[in-house]
Amino acid sequence: MRLTKQRIVLLLLICLVTVITVITVIVAQKSATKDTYVVENFAVNDVPADDGTGLVLSWKPLSREKRIIEYRVYRGTSKDQLFFLSSIPVNVKTGVAADTMYYYDNSWSEFIDIKSPGKLKKEKNQPADSPLFQKIPRNVEIAAEISQKYTLLSIIDKKEYYQKTQKSYSANAADSSAYAGLLLRQQNLLAKLKPGEQYFYTVVAVDEKRNFLDYAAISSGRPQDNPPDPVSAFHCVVVEDSLKLQFEWEYPLFSEDLAMYQIAMLPPMDDSVWNQRRATNNFEGIAMTPVTQGQVSSVGSDTAKNYAIVDLKPLMARGITIENIKQSRFVISMMDYAQTEAYSSLVTPQVVQYSQLPPKPIFWAEDKPNDKGDRVSVVWDDPIVFITKTSAVGGGGNKLMINYQLNTTDNQIVNNLYFEFFKQGESTSFAKLDEYYPDNKLVLKIPEGYDYKNGLRVKITMVNSPRINEEYSLSQDLTWDPQMMALMPGKSLYRNGLDVSGMFNVVSRKRTNTPFFTIIKKNTSYDNSLDVTIPYEVSIFKIVNGFNFVKGDSLITYMDGQRYSKKVDSKTPKGSYGLVAADIDLIYDKKNERTIITKIYRDEAMQQAQKDLDEATKTLAELKSEETMLQTFTASPEQAAKLSALQKKIDRTEKTIAILTGEYLKKANSFTSDSARMKYIAETREADKRKQSFLVVRTDGKGLFAEADENKDSEGNYEYITPISNWFDTNKIVTLIATLLFGAIVFTFIKIAQTGRKLYIRPIAGLIEIDNAIGRATEMGRPMLYCMGAGSLSEASTIASLGILGLVAKKAAEYDTRLIVPCYDYIVMPVAQEIVREAHFEVGRPDSYDRNDVFYMTNVQFAYVAGVNGIQIRERCATNFFLGSFAAESLLMTETGNFIGAVQIAGTDSTTQIPFFITTCDYTLIGEELYAASAYLKGDPMQLGTLKGQDYYKFLILSFILLGTVLASFHITAVTRLFPTK
Repeated sequence: MRLTKQRIVLLLLICLVTVITVITVIVAQKSATKDTYVVENFAVNDVPADDGTGLVLSWKPLSREKRIIEYRVYRGTSKDQLFFLSSIPVNVKTGVAADTMYYYDNSWSEFIDIKSPGKLKKEKNQPADSPLFQKIPRNVEIAAEISQKYTLLSIIDKKEYYQKTQKSYSANAADSSAYAGLLLRQQNLLAKLKPGEQYFYTVVAVDEKRNFLDYAAISSGRPQDNPPDPVSAFHCVVVEDSLKLQFEWEYPLFSEDLAMYQIAMLPPMDDSVWNQRRATNNFEGIAMTPVTQGQVSSVGSDTAKNYAIVDLKPLMARGITIENIKQSRFVISMMDYAQTEAYSSLVTPQVVQYSQLPPKPIFWAEDKPNDKGDRVSVVWDDPIVFITKTSAVGGGGNKLMINYQLNTTDNQIVNNLYFEFFKQGESTSFAKLDEYYPDNKLVLKIPEGYDYKNGLRVKITMVNSPRINEEYSLSQDLTWDPQMMALMPGKSLYRNGLDVSGMFNVVSRKRTNTPFFTIIKKNTSYDNSLDVTIPYEVSIFKIVNGFNFVKGDSLITYMDGQRYSKKVDSKTPKGSYGLVAADIDLIYDKKNERTIITKIYRDEAMQQAQKDLDEATKTLAELKSEETMLQTFTASPEQAAKLSALQKKIDRTEKTIAILTGEYLKKANSFTSDSARMKYIAETREADKRKQSFLVVRTDGKGLFAEADENKDSEGNYEYITPISNWFDTNKIVTLIATLLFGAIVFTFIKIAQTGRKLYIRPIAGLIEIDNAIGRATEMGRPMLYCMGAGSLSEASTIASLGILGLVAKKAAEYDTRLIVPCYDYIVMPVAQEIVREAHFEVGRPDSYDRNDVFYMTNVQFAYVAGVNGIQIRERCATNFFLGSFAAESLLMTETGNFIGAVQIAGTDSTTQIPFFITTCDYTLIGEELYAASAYLKGDPMQLGTLKGQDYYKFLILSFILLGTVLASFHITAVTRLFPTK
């Protein structure tokens, strides 16, 4: 007995050791495998030449065999807590071809949004000691602490900001400002890095099984405010006869931090000398004569202005001759907000005459018709037409199909296009084609004996309105492309004989509250207009000043990197809020040249306005007193300069007083209701923000440019355009008339049918024979099959078939004949069951209704065919109805019905299946006959009137088609253009 126990214990020990060994080996293997999946060479570096808000992450991607589907980036302000930042998807089949992957964290990224968790959550598949978390939670206490190392931007729905903020104050006793408090659910928060702060990152690879692999070694970095890069290209042009200097440049890749530019003239100098001086930042002894300078200002997605025009007369008045300028070198320097500069390479000016500059563009801005009021068209040229490709047609090789593109605006009408074709080297055209209805293609017949591979030349003219240029023609050369094996248009586009393919039309815009233009888009010479979107304001963007939350009996505020606390009183809001400025811009005051600012809270706005008014009044009195005192001194240049500067201060102060006492602030503060006041502010500011003025510059990108005249009124003020919302789409007027006409015709025939007057409908053999087919099944004592095909309830043919089913089911119930209805769509089945049931009740035979005869079979095409064919063979159906939507299954089912000798009536609007039904069925309803069947069989006045109305309306449509065709044959396209094309 003891021996047996020893053996059992020994056996258990052996098993235990074996299990432990196996588990240890498996864990070791998994650990080794997991270690091979860790991202390697992970590094964090500063983004060069930026404003100190960017870091770049780099790592070696895992091999394709690892089946990675994404890399997840995590960021934090300490290595113990990293939150999910972004995901980089990867094609699991191809992997990453590059040796190194990069991720730039240099723009606004999500901080807290609607997808953020409500509390702190670990990332999936992470152990308890892992530093990886999901997104920053919607917890103000956690977010406030993290936010101190970020610049936060709040995106707020405008209605939330206008009406639903909580007036809040900081716990900092020294700060008496009122802030607009917003709950986290009222806003989306974006974050941007701060210069000099330390940030920690890691990357996690995720495989196709959604397994989170081990994270890379945590690395950190500090973004630094670097000196800017020099401009990537700089061009200088001397316009000799008009005494102008023209400069054009391209900004470096990172240009958000640029504050201003300065262009200087240098004496003749070798590039090598300048580059050496520039590399060491040593410019001592170099005579730099300032030529011009300006601000680098951009708004939103627009870019800053990149050209300048300088009058040479002031330079020449200082003794600098035009020859000195021609021989000089020029440089442009870019300065950022940290006062660091970057100089470009030296350039020598190109000397041209005014006639060599591009023609000054003539442009206008117009509202985009038939839209919701968010687009404006900037037009600078007549419609542009150009050949896009050609292809040979016909077997003779003497015809070409030529495709062309017509670029025009909604308000430009092109009546005729004329294409003249020339053989290469000849001045007489061999063909002139009139495109009286432009459809973007035409057919050209090549002269006998000419090989079009030698090339062609085409000249395009047009009849259009409104006309910008009296003389206007476009030309292109068509050359043979051996790779494409076709005649292709060349790179050059000639406008009135001048090659404009290298010219660009740059569109800029100016808002009411900015003194500068910003570039929207650089357009090629193949465009004649630009549609500019001016959206309605939906969101308010505000920098987050801090956070407030109540903890215990204290109000805690995180602001400006500090934590403040004070006791909660009865006026303290009990919620947790993000704090943003309560200031809001009202309107730009053109007279006083300043944007009027107020607050969203009326009491705060009135207090601030009164405070500013008192300070401005006091300042004005002091300035006036100083002016009076200065005027008593003896006149001198120094005194005149002081008086001039003082007068500017007085003017600014008077404008401030004029704004504070002006109509806009008075009206805004006259409302006693906050909602009415904010409604007025919203309407005023949103209308003002949608006003824009435009400018077009035609340039070759290398300093040869011509600036259009600015759009100003007689008093020198900019004229602005606001897009208008259109209530009606005028392109659809014909559609409206046609709809009303169709309704009137249908209404008339319905009334005629309701009077009892018999309306003639063409006899349809398949419908006439339905009674005979049902009678045959009754006499033979065999069932009928009714199949609605593979359509769903969204298809018209299925709806029409259901209408016929009701009539067939009524006859079947009346004759006590079994009707089998196998359904392809499970949604169609209950509808069919109810139709058949109602038919049995209508004829007084509810007892004969069997709901099992109307059933769902399958929605797999050929499985459905097998099931229907099986029913036909087993039940030996006497009559088959195939009415509805059918595809490849139609012939299989009707051949089976033909085999068993059933009478078959079919109908469909599927044009590809009609031939099969005609050859295998006794009667076939073709196309719209299926739709007319219900009206034909039922005789309902509503259906009959609609059917007759449709027939007459089709006749009317056919009449217009014939009339348009005949008139178009004589080049009269008025009828054709009457109808909308889209």
